[in-house]
Order: sequence, then structure tokens, then C-alpha cells
Amino acid sequence: MRVAAGAIAKKWLHERYGVTVRGYLAQLGAQKISFKSWDSVDANPFFSPDPAVVPQLETFMDRLRESGDSCGARVNVVAENVPVGWGSRCMDGWTPTSRGDDVHHAVKGVEIGAGFRVHRAEGKRARRRNDAARLCFPTTMAGCWAASRPARTSPYRSALKPTSSIRLPRRTINTRGEAVTVETTGRHDPCVGIRATPIAEAMLACILMDHALRHRAQCADVILPSKLEKPRKIN
Repeated sequence: MRVAAGAIAKKWLHERYGVTVRGYLAQLGAQKISFKSWDSVDANPFFSPDPAVVPQLETFMDRLRESGDSCGARVNVVAENVPVGWGSRCMDGWTPTSRGDDVHHAVKGVEIGAGFRVHRAEGKRARRRNDAARLCFPTTMAGCWAASRPARTSPYRSALKPTSSIRLPRRTINTRGEAVTVETTGRHDPCVGIRATPIAEAMLACILMDHALRHRAQCADVILPSKLEKPRKIN
């Protein structure tokens, strides 16, 4: 249902505002996948941006399925050409951190812009100079400006946990608090992250469409300038 709604939202956002929402599988288990081209993402079942690694991913999945174990994944999604002004500074941000990824129980962490790497940076490097000619904030801070969002690309990354229903026996407790062993039989899904790319795209598109409609209701389709005016002296 959410993917179907997301398809409608993506189409509406692109036709009305020129916004593009798309994603890809960036990591499967411990194997990182280099970004090569958007053209290959929809051409393979892994949504991999590098077609050369698809045979390796297939071999890894077969081996994992035979062992009865599972792995996690990382999915990257970007929203391009998002107009200035969408979102809210404190109560209801447009990023999937605050709203969309809550519906996917496998998501255990979300990064926006530089994400968790930003804690290592000094302020002078994390807060770069803005380019008035392009009305652009750096991607290190992308997604954090909320209502002053720039009309540029904003990336976010979702970390998905390994599938919990594996065939390997695990220790747990029953409803009486007694130690027992649980083992899942039947259908085995070695990685939920493989199917997560269209879901992540759909949720981001739905959130952006929601904020586009809010902005339209508040501002009556007023279009902000694509370039900032030259600074004027204030007496």
C-alpha cells in the first residue's frame, strides 16, 4: 500500500515541482556497494548501483540462506530539487527520521547529510560557506535546516537490522520467564533490506508530498526566488 501511494507521490512531486526521489542498496551485510550509476539500480533485484557486484551478492545470499542465518543492510535515498520552505523547524520535520521510517520496524538507525561522521568534524568544517548564487547549503547539514530547506540534493541513509526469524536455534524465555530455545521454521528471508529500497523511496515521497500540500495551503503556491538578492545596506 505504501509503495503504491509513494509511486503516486513521486509522480506528482516530479510533475509539479521537479522533485526527484530515488534510492539504492548501499551495503549488504559487511559488503559495501560503490555507487556507479542510477541506470543500473532498477535493472537488478538488489537495487544495486553497481551491476558488477550483483553475482557476488547472489552468491552471498545463497550461502546465507543455506546456513539459516540473516544479515542487515543499508539503503541510501536522495531527494533532489526540493523547494525552499518545506518542512517545520521543530514539531514535524520532513525528514524520514521523524516520521516515515517509524513504519518500517527493521530500521534501527537513520543518518542525514554527514550523519554520524559529523561528530568528528570541527565547526569550521561542518558549517561551510553558503553559495548565494546557487542558494545552496552543504550536504553535511542537509535535512537539518527544516523550514529553510534549500533547493538542492538531500541524502539520508537507513540501517536495517538482520531478519530476526532465522532457522538457527536461539535462547530466549517463555511467558512464564523460563529459559527455552526458539527456532523458526518454514519461509526464511535472509535479508529484509533487499526489499527496503522502494519502501524508503515511497515513504520519503509521501512525506514530501504532505509538506508540499501544507506549504501550498499556507503560502498559496508562492514561488520563492531561485537566487538570493544582493545584500542591501540597512541603516
